[in-house]
Amino acid sequence: MSAPLLRAAFINVGFLGHAAMADAMQDVTRLLPVDASHINLSDALTIPDRLIRRALSVRLAPTSGRYANLDRRRWRQELNIGLLARRRLKASERGGAFDLLHFHTQAAAYASLRRMERTPSIVSIDATSRLASAEMTSPAARRSYAANIARDARVFRRARAIIATSAWAAADLEDLQPECADRIHILPYPIRDVFDETWVAERTIRARRAPASPVRVLFMGGDFVRKGGVDLLDAWRAAGFGDRATLDLATDWPIAPATLPRGARVVTGVRAFDAPWFDLWRDADVFVMPSRSEAFGIVFEEAAAAGIPAIGTAITAIPEVIVHDKTGLVVPAGDRDALVAALRALVDDVERRVGMGRAARARIRDRAFPPAYASRLGAIIERVMKGSAAAAPRA
Repeated sequence: MSAPLLRAAFINVGFLGHAAMADAMQDVTRLLPVDASHINLSDALTIPDRLIRRALSVRLAPTSGRYANLDRRRWRQELNIGLLARRRLKASERGGAFDLLHFHTQAAAYASLRRMERTPSIVSIDATSRLASAEMTSPAARRSYAANIARDARVFRRARAIIATSAWAAADLEDLQPECADRIHILPYPIRDVFDETWVAERTIRARRAPASPVRVLFMGGDFVRKGGVDLLDAWRAAGFGDRATLDLATDWPIAPATLPRGARVVTGVRAFDAPWFDLWRDADVFVMPSRSEAFGIVFEEAAAAGIPAIGTAITAIPEVIVHDKTGLVVPAGDRDALVAALRALVDDVERRVGMGRAARARIRDRAFPPAYASRLGAIIERVMKGSAAAAPRA
């Protein structure tokens, strides 16, 4: 008789880019020998859930500038995530206790510290709270993250394993808590294998048969300013790319059509995995998102999976996702001239463009497609459950 499957709960905060992680983990866990329950904290919110969230998210200070977050709104919001996760976990265990917990991100574990002492737990992060605080523009605003940083530390000490999506995040965690170093593993976000691999060949044939056809450049990002959309429009306008390329801006950010440079258009209402979303990826030749602020940038992985080169900025984990001059190009944030040069390099050179796209697809398949991710996560789970980690976590 075979041993019963490990009962594991995968708790995901579920909003913004983390929704993609939640979807991908569904594919990953199908490849693992576990009985997986997925708890997406953005789904099926009850009226009490919404009321608690509203009460804990009351804004009493600005969200940016010198006095940003002085009301500790970030702490209250992430505590709400942790409290919601604890309630959802309790409800999910009516059919029996879980043998393993997997939290993404660390905020989901904020209210489960005691639970982590008795149930082996893995915590997945894309950034520490200290890295998040570094985006604040004043010392007072950065200090307002103290409660988050302190709770992070308590969570990490109790985790049997910590998965960082980048070396950038792992390095900060190890600097903050060197005692956790032997439990840190670097796994880039898993990415669903939903794009047709024949797109690369189709794109190559299309480009070679009609080299004079406009090159299709794609930008995709909700927070248009933070994602570098304004910088992109400035660069596009300055270089006059509208004569030989088109720019699709997939965003719901309010942009007046009259302000768009030649060749650019706004595509609204695009949702991941809908038909228009797939159409944009299939038709694109280059992806560009010159972010000013970004913890990881799953969309760069999506570009790679779609088989197109990406242009991103040299901040945070982005240079780990885009291998400069191999799978795309990395430029300094806010450097219009460098952005123009990168766009020109890929718009003007068919062979370089399609070669980078092919290399990007091959690299992301080996790093982050569900089979690759499941193999590495499975090994971590096995170590955790066998108690073979170098040291037991301290309270």
